Amino acid sequence: MTTLRNSISRTLLRVALPALAAMTLAACACDAGSSEDSKGALELHGRDYVQAFANEVNLQLDTRKANVALIARCGRLRKDMPRGIEFTHVGIAVFEAVKRDDGRVGHTYSVYNLYQGLDGDKGKSHLVQDFTFDMCAGAVEPEIGVIIPSPALQARLLAAVRSPAYAAMHNVDYNLIANPAVDQYDNCVTHTLKILFAAIYQTDEETRVYENIRRYFEPESIRLSIVERIGAQFMSDIHTADQRGRNVKTATFGSLRRFLEKHGLMEDYFIVRMEPPAAANNAPAARSPTTQGRP
Repeated sequence: MTTLRNSISRTLLRVALPALAAMTLAACACDAGSSEDSKGALELHGRDYVQAFANEVNLQLDTRKANVALIARCGRLRKDMPRGIEFTHVGIAVFEAVKRDDGRVGHTYSVYNLYQGLDGDKGKSHLVQDFTFDMCAGAVEPEIGVIIPSPALQARLLAAVRSPAYAAMHNVDYNLIANPAVDQYDNCVTHTLKILFAAIYQTDEETRVYENIRRYFEPESIRLSIVERIGAQFMSDIHTADQRGRNVKTATFGSLRRFLEKHGLMEDYFIVRMEPPAAANNAPAARSPTTQGRP
């Protein structure tokens, strides 16, 4: 009887522990705001709120004459995020000419993103260009983080975004906690980091980009429990195969900010906050961008 009981216990552990671990990690990963389909603010507060939020982001960028900026949202409540993680999705905002639905051309901020979920596969990613409306639409916390690089770095970033290197440095294999020091997986922050280093060193050589990331960039350190590490084996968008040691090393919006500030490459950092209305208007989203006055 004891032998049978021990056998049953071991079987339950083999089945239940991985399931529990996967559920633990899934709670952090699910709806993290790193997908093109993330519409947290839009669903919670409606189109008018999101449009006003996007207009305020555009205004704050335009007031500072920013041509290129790094912007970020939090697609989950911050209290549910791991310590050290303030935002879940990062994109590169570029002030450029766009064609409106009526055919007229105006200037506004496009956002260049890496999104997870290529063809519905959470373990794959793709590059998408959209607008600040889309960035704000996926925000669950009512704020957008903004980093404005130095004017010289803005010019180099613009050249990098418009060069073949932007797409060439994209790794389609997605990992929410990708190690930025190795080219095994990618996510929105690690791809942004690679484009930053390509711009700084004015190179499209990926080997050189990774050499300098390992030399100069300090990643965020996140501690995963044994249960969470086991759970990563059962999820398509979280992996630890590219990690070394007990703590997970990954890139975050905060680590990007600290790197740029440390090396004198940041002109400004601020948060755009938009308190949600008491009652939401849940009309369908308008896709046409709002243009700015600056030519």
